[in-house]
Amino acid sequence: MMPTLPDVDALVTDALRSGLPGANVRVLWPPDGWEDLLPLVVASRVSGAAVDPRGIDVALVDVQCAARTRREANALARTARVVLASTCRAQFRGADGYLTRFQEVAGPAELRVGEPEAGPDLFRFQATYRVTARPNRP
Repeated sequence: MMPTLPDVDALVTDALRSGLPGANVRVLWPPDGWEDLLPLVVASRVSGAAVDPRGIDVALVDVQCAARTRREANALARTARVVLASTCRAQFRGADGYLTRFQEVAGPAELRVGEPEAGPDLFRFQATYRVTARPNRP
């Protein structure tokens, strides 16, 4: 029987929480009240595929970092990159799997379009990473 794929969203957000203690880390951008959650990191799988019947999953992950100043948002995005790369290298474990490989697809860049709208007290940076997740062995 093929193993169930690990929950990449849970692994990535748990890994980011472990290394970004001052930030709120979520899978989805909150529809309301996000101003109270800054600094905020929103990380979720946007694409990818299982590359092996043993449950090895290669996922493309979108990571957005938001803060009240451009400098803070930029620093948070760069720190999130280091945290995610480091936790993959350390094979960060979660409830149903672990992260193993990290590859930067598109490095942190400022977002000035989209929702929520950028303004004088909201700055967002977005990056895309490829991570590999493997299921825990029974």
